[in-house]
Amino acid sequence: MDETGKPAATDKVHLNKSRIQEILALPVSEKIELAQTGSRELRVLLARDSNTQVQEAVINSPRITEVEVVAIARSAKIGPALLSKIAAKRDWLKNYQVRLALVSNPKTPLPLALKLLTTLRDADLTGLAKSKVLPEELVVAAERTIAQRAPATPQQEKDEKRAKSRYQEIRDLPVPEKVKLAMSGDKEARSILIKDSNKQIQEAVLDSPRITEPEIVAIANSRNVGEELLRKIASNRDWMKNYQVRIGLANNPKTPLTIGLRIIGTLMISDLKRLSKSKGVSSVLSAAANRFLIKKGVK
Repeated sequence: MDETGKPAATDKVHLNKSRIQEILALPVSEKIELAQTGSRELRVLLARDSNTQVQEAVINSPRITEVEVVAIARSAKIGPALLSKIAAKRDWLKNYQVRLALVSNPKTPLPLALKLLTTLRDADLTGLAKSKVLPEELVVAAERTIAQRAPATPQQEKDEKRAKSRYQEIRDLPVPEKVKLAMSGDKEARSILIKDSNKQIQEAVLDSPRITEPEIVAIANSRNVGEELLRKIASNRDWMKNYQVRIGLANNPKTPLTIGLRIIGTLMISDLKRLSKSKGVSSVLSAAANRFLIKKGVK
């Protein structure tokens, strides 16, 4: 302690409960001073302070160690702005554990986490891919990075080469041949032709007597087809008996609103809840889903 009774900056403070309360009750200006010049124990405490100026003073302390930075970067009490400031210090980012801590923290801004993710080891990416707390985009990016790094087997390379060759072969066909193939070809040909820009070819895919319901479900969910095709699916009574087709159409922003509104009344409560909160569909549709939930007495 110094003459004023405050914890001295260089004291090795033993933080029992009463001392913690005493430090946290100090004015912000004094906490900032302690954060800059105090002991490691004080910095650990003040890094969790609710005042962002105090937190910032901790990471700007000339005495802070990289071990402390890792602990702070992992902390759930640190906000996105401070995590961004940690990432702005190039010397700290050279430390692998700092990068891992930042990516693993759900509060780290997504663009920053995605950028750092590519620098992580496969073992850590595997752990991130199983996370239940990180944003879905980050989990998917971890899975994709692992897959991209995995060396292709000879069979995978052969299959990829064949798929590219088939795609190019089908793409270069004249329209009449594409229509014929859409009607009589296999699943792989239909999956290529449904993405064709010619609507006649897309419709021929739907008219194929060989098309399966799983393919219809995939098309109902696709953002690459126009509303005419989605209308055609919705007009087929047999396909609309399939719940997955209906939920795919309801969640597809390209589905005409009148069709989406008609489908809503057939959906399960869990799907209505998701639809009512969805930002990817019309606000009219999400509001209608919410009204159905209210009618059913669901909050």
